[in-house]
Amino acid sequence: MRVFGLLVLALLCVAVRAWEKLDHEIFELYDNVKRNEVTSDWYELLGIEPKASVDDISRAYRQLSKKYHPDKLRRLTTAQNTKETKRFQRLSLVVNILRDKESRKRYNFFRKNGVPAWRGTAYLYRRWRPGFAIVVCGLFVFAACVQY
Repeated sequence: MRVFGLLVLALLCVAVRAWEKLDHEIFELYDNVKRNEVTSDWYELLGIEPKASVDDISRAYRQLSKKYHPDKLRRLTTAQNTKETKRFQRLSLVVNILRDKESRKRYNFFRKNGVPAWRGTAYLYRRWRPGFAIVVCGLFVFAACVQY
């Protein structure tokens, strides 16, 4: 009976749908925009309405690219230029997601329901990978706990 319960649990774990690669891209860009911009809402960042068409998104991006494009910022110091170049890169990524129908649908889902605090171990592992010493210490602690 115990083996049957473990088998059912294993099948249920496989059946649970994990976050897709696109979701992880949205999470990462959302965190980046939230950390570096005034607003975390991508529509506000572009200055458009949530129901805007792809043409409206492109038009807003063109206006912002005139302001933040690296070729337009040569008069700034290196630190300011780097900051504005990163802003331009963020804008480009935001626009690419909002132009694609499926990506925009996923972003709107997270915008409506909130970006989850727990995004899975794969997301965290991509952001932080433990060093050799931490892995060895972890294995040592695990082996010590399992021994008893």
